Amino acid sequence: MVDKEKIASTEIFKELSQEQLEKIADLCEGICFDDGDRIITDGKTTDFFFILEEGSVDLRFEVPYRETSKKMTVLTIKPGECFGWSALVPPHQATLSGYSVGKSRAIKIPRAKLLNLFERNNSIGYLIMNKLAMMIASRLANQRELYIKDLGDSLQFKW
Repeated sequence: MVDKEKIASTEIFKELSQEQLEKIADLCEGICFDDGDRIITDGKTTDFFFILEEGSVDLRFEVPYRETSKKMTVLTIKPGECFGWSALVPPHQATLSGYSVGKSRAIKIPRAKLLNLFERNNSIGYLIMNKLAMMIASRLANQRELYIKDLGDSLQFKW
């Protein structure tokens, strides 16, 4: 169990009551990662949803037959942000890989236990899944902007 105050300030859990936060906190466990540790793997089943407490995590795409590098980073997760959302959405397969940058510490929540809580308490599930959808939409919008900028640069400089 993790102290509920550690998760209360995370955007995805901000609208939960103290009682609801207690139920989530009961499912949580702290975990530490070393520099370069792969936390989630693109295309593989994701069993945990994470909240980053310290450090940073690069979310990267994988290219077959090439080692990943910082250049393949799509998004860097900072403390207070979450990652591993694929654990909560069927088919539960990661859409990017997550790599620890330096030492990092996170809170992990098992998918099966969290989804079970959602089934037993629909109001918690609704609030979290609504916030999750907003987070995913925001990340997609940011990626769209980056893509359009890169495309514009390519056209401008005829790359």
